[in-house]
Amino acid sequence: MSIKEREKLFAVIAKREFEKDYYKHDKVFDEIRQSPFTIREASEYLEVAEITVRRWVKSGKIKTRRIGRDIVFSADDLKRFKKQNKCSG
Repeated sequence: MSIKEREKLFAVIAKREFEKDYYKHDKVFDEIRQSPFTIREASEYLEVAEITVRRWVKSGKIKTRRIGRDIVFSADDLKRFKKQNKCSG
């Protein structure tokens, strides 16, 4: 899911569900954490160029998995990586 789509999804959830108290904070973010990030999304989150993320993948510095031909990252792994490597932001 692209970042724009995630933003739209979050806005809809926030508007409909937080007002009605159907979704709690943990439930919303648990659903987001389960959706894999693409290289582009990972580079935006880590605030580095896509080529940098690709280099980290190639060197084994960052944990990945494959879905078909696509390289993807879990949100938790990216968060951990960002904290450990003190990426921008």
